[in-house]
Amino acid sequence: MDLRHVIAYHSLIESEYDKYRDFEERVEAAILTKDEAISKIRVALKITDQEALKILDDLDKSGFIVNLGDGRFRTLHFDLACRISNIKIQYGTLRYPLETKIYIRDEEIPSFEDHAFEEIKEFIPPEIYPILKHALYKDPKKIEGLGSISGFSDFQFSAIKSILTENKMGYVLSAPTSAGKTYAFLIPSLVESLKEKISGNDRGVKILFVYPRKALERDQLNKMLEILHRINYYLQEFGDRKIKLTIGIDDGDTPWKGDVNSGMPFRGAICPACGADGKEGGELKYSRTHDLVDIRCSNCGTIFDWIYSYREQVWREKPDFLLTNVWTLDWRLPSKTIQHEHRFFEKIKIIVVDEAHVYQSLLGGNIRYLLKRLGLCMETNPKIILSSATISKPEEFAKDLLDMFKDKEFMVIKSPEITRNKKVIYLIMAVNPQKSWETIVYELAILLGTVFFYRGFQGVIFIDSIRELYRILHQMRVAMLHYYEPKDHFDSEKIQDADDPYAYWPYFHKTKMFDQYSTPLEIFDRITIHHAKIKDREKIEKDFIDGRIGVLISTSTLELGVDYPRVNFVGIVGVPFMLESIPQRVGRAGRSLSATLYTTLAIIILRNTPMELFYLYNPLKLIEGFKDKEIPVAWKNVAVKRYHLLSAVMDEMARNSENTYILRTDGRAINLDEFVAKIKEFSGKALPILTQLDSRTERGDILTKDLTEELYHEFSKLPSRVDEWKKLHNFALVAEEAITTAYKLARRSMLLAKNTSDQELEKLAATLFKSIRRLHP
Repeated sequence: MDLRHVIAYHSLIESEYDKYRDFEERVEAAILTKDEAISKIRVALKITDQEALKILDDLDKSGFIVNLGDGRFRTLHFDLACRISNIKIQYGTLRYPLETKIYIRDEEIPSFEDHAFEEIKEFIPPEIYPILKHALYKDPKKIEGLGSISGFSDFQFSAIKSILTENKMGYVLSAPTSAGKTYAFLIPSLVESLKEKISGNDRGVKILFVYPRKALERDQLNKMLEILHRINYYLQEFGDRKIKLTIGIDDGDTPWKGDVNSGMPFRGAICPACGADGKEGGELKYSRTHDLVDIRCSNCGTIFDWIYSYREQVWREKPDFLLTNVWTLDWRLPSKTIQHEHRFFEKIKIIVVDEAHVYQSLLGGNIRYLLKRLGLCMETNPKIILSSATISKPEEFAKDLLDMFKDKEFMVIKSPEITRNKKVIYLIMAVNPQKSWETIVYELAILLGTVFFYRGFQGVIFIDSIRELYRILHQMRVAMLHYYEPKDHFDSEKIQDADDPYAYWPYFHKTKMFDQYSTPLEIFDRITIHHAKIKDREKIEKDFIDGRIGVLISTSTLELGVDYPRVNFVGIVGVPFMLESIPQRVGRAGRSLSATLYTTLAIIILRNTPMELFYLYNPLKLIEGFKDKEIPVAWKNVAVKRYHLLSAVMDEMARNSENTYILRTDGRAINLDEFVAKIKEFSGKALPILTQLDSRTERGDILTKDLTEELYHEFSKLPSRVDEWKKLHNFALVAEEAITTAYKLARRSMLLAKNTSDQELEKLAATLFKSIRRLHP
């Protein structure tokens, strides 16, 4: 499959869309004949009828065409839109969607051929360029190659050049999903880290990547492992053998050394040694021998000593590249271990804040001060890079989040207009008020699972509720394992017309058929759920990437930045709290030419609320509403300021080897009067430092001194409050013991009353039970 097949497929979708609109928005009317398709492809590509027929056959063999008989067919994406629009649980009944609308949008796909790879030589040191070329470059004329890119888009080239040559404190990378933002900040990060290594500055974290989701951390970790493996290979074979680039990940899932056992998987990561050149590599796992802990490939046995995998190692050895999230970062800064014993953050050269649009409102205010606190830990003046696809007004957002002056201190690098496009079919559905949206969702999951089983195309369905995920999974399990769904959809005797939306048998492809008893189980096994707290989530993500899972029903954990090349279909249940989530979620699909033909079906299920139904008739406000939205950063919030002012004092205490906790390891409280005295002492000492939390870009916002005095006054009350909490806690323990005893007494009294037929005692026991339930429901 090549770009000609993309153009041809998109031209067929445009013809179907024209028919949809010509026939009063009846999706069932979007059917093409073979002659129409050949004519459309011939005109789109300016080729002969014979060549057009060959391309149409290629699309059919690859599963992108659904044959309806008598020389009629639909594209797979439009056919799915038709059948989803008519979802019902029983043949001959009314459909569950009350109304549906289809809108087709062309969304940008960058061309990574605007600049040849070698053009970056002009601003990359000559001793570093060959290392990067070995690690990253893929000759487009050759089938095989170690690297993954052959050139850069205008946006990538401009971003890489600006970060490496412009003397700015901040950079904002604003470009659509799939625009290559990762390479735009990764290549400057590699250059800076290699410069430091070659010059002899070997110790200390040099590059800090901050992500909002653990799923995104793991996805980026896998990509970076491949690149660092090739760089280290080059250094060992052709360069300075004493140099190695190192990497670590530090978050709540990073184990302590004592908790590591041999055979534990390492973040679902794949071996970059035996997994090179598109081969399926072994899984990376922990290996432990006595006191030595390593990361080892379960397949080829390679040991990766440049991957730091447990907390003590990460903090002590300080990897060149550190991946973390904002919550872990906030937790680490006031740590004596981090700040004093290891002086962990002092040498950072670049800080990357990926998917920056997430940090808005109160969270954005917290990130602003967190970055300021991080700056107080450093001896360097690092460059801060913000990256996002959905920042509507990047200049204003960056000014608030970074507290920097535009042009003078930070610059915005935007993606230019692009002529190549991804075709996105938006199917917006309103649920019948008398029907259940949960039923539509699990039926949609079954349908997408069926398409994956027969044709290999993946889908993701987003639901913003863990409880609803499990409810959908339960309903689907009952339907598929007890009632053998979707068996009715494959009853070709009852449903003889392939154009009937209830029929799924037109999705038969190649040799697979349907067995009532085994196929539903096989389809169900390829559908699963994903959320932040689910067990084995790393394995689930890996199985999805490798194509062993066909449909994921997920919360927002898979929303940001993760690359799933086989995803063609995205379902979104309800209108997300942030409209930016719509393009982010839709952007997970249609990212691969061969597996998706740069085409996405985005199914948005509107529930029966006035707010959501509003978007059925105002689709642009749903699809592009984020472009007009200001992203608030609540940095003026007094509670946010108080929290980070106190945290900054604690950071300073930690840097000076003072403990910053009020509970010892045995659970007992320290002397609170002494602790409060230390806070007062350091509040005074650190006041010149704390003023750096005040606004630089907006005059008059200087509250540090007043807030410091206010916080100390509140902390002065802490010892007496803790004494009150202790008394309440002790009272609760005694009360719990009394309730337990009373419950036992009530049970025995009830049994005695029934055995002796003592009605008065039985009434007293019943009254005691009622009182206990009121105290302890």
